[in-house]
Amino acid sequence: MGKKICILTQSHLCRNPRVVKEANTLVRAGYEVTILTTIAYADLLEEDLKLIDPRVKLKGVINLIPGETTKWYRLKERLRKRVAGELIARLGYENVFALGYDYKRNLKAAIREKADLYTCHQEVSTVIGCKLINKGFKAAFDFEDWYSHDLLPEANRSRPVKLLEKYEKIGLQKGAFSYTTSESLSGAFADFADAAAPGVLHNVFPLAERQLLDGRFLDRTDMEMPSIHWYSQTIGPGRGLEFLIDSLSEIKTPVQLHLRGNLFGNFQDQLLSVFPHHLGHKLFFHKLVPHKELLSRIAEHDIGLATEEYTPDSRNLTITNKILQYLLGGIAVLASDTAGQQEVARMAPESVFLFKNKDKESLVKVLNKLISDKIALKEAGKKALSTAENIFCWEKQEYKLLQWVENALKS
Repeated sequence: MGKKICILTQSHLCRNPRVVKEANTLVRAGYEVTILTTIAYADLLEEDLKLIDPRVKLKGVINLIPGETTKWYRLKERLRKRVAGELIARLGYENVFALGYDYKRNLKAAIREKADLYTCHQEVSTVIGCKLINKGFKAAFDFEDWYSHDLLPEANRSRPVKLLEKYEKIGLQKGAFSYTTSESLSGAFADFADAAAPGVLHNVFPLAERQLLDGRFLDRTDMEMPSIHWYSQTIGPGRGLEFLIDSLSEIKTPVQLHLRGNLFGNFQDQLLSVFPHHLGHKLFFHKLVPHKELLSRIAEHDIGLATEEYTPDSRNLTITNKILQYLLGGIAVLASDTAGQQEVARMAPESVFLFKNKDKESLVKVLNKLISDKIALKEAGKKALSTAENIFCWEKQEYKLLQWVENALKS
């Protein structure tokens, strides 16, 4: 049996693809791999199990599924998390319990694993990883986001930002190694913690996933009309959608706009009320689909939309899943010019087209150029796939993770 690696995270794996790719790569390399996480929904757990190699051990340290744990425990943990957040918002008392469920149980479970190496994802796991280092264990840190710089000020009122900064610095300075999503974010972390720059492991997906393409057109209603696709966990404010729809009033060629995700409040009605239907544009809302189907739905469109913002810092500096999955889907990308997305555009100049964020004239100019030439648009899609095959796919990047792990276990 190979060395034991324990992956610490806090969410369902179908919502955390970096953990899935990491676990599958490591177990295929001969390591014994265990994932400790929180499970909250039976249907998502079923999806989780379909994504990971059967040799990976998945343990739900925190189980919030009704019927599998007591109602009192679920109530207690949700109440404790809420009270912890209120203590921060009202009194400025920062505490780890505001970051997730049952921190102490998570820490004890991690210690019991006695792994040769822990890799830590998300907020609570970052704190736990630092505690493990103090107890003599080896811990590495995947900074999927800059947690302390990941939300707008109003959303940070109930988050322990200073506590997060403290443990981020410890992880960056004392971890066996650390890694993140872009060169921009890596450089920012190095300056922030006065530490070595983390390695860069892009949010890419396996090229092999293209074998699952179903060739169907389930979203589009008109193959002649240019089709734009955007997706996220939540369709809500603050994601650049309002700006895009406002800009469509200046686009004379009718387009379809397809939004995929869980709708926030009455946001659908807000968008419909300002959408320029009178110009022939069409707006569609779609539910989330399982990860294995997502690439098929992306591939049936012409343009993938990546409207990231300049603030907070994490959004500006990161390279998200979506822009890289658009490339793998073989479609052109329309993206705001954040620091992270500029990195991608430099490596894929013939398929990633940048507009100046919040600049309507810039977006209109770029989008008009994209949709005015169908042949050029298809060629951009071909270039996108070529870039994914040669740079932005998991098969081209997983070797970095394996090398970091091997070096950490040898040291």
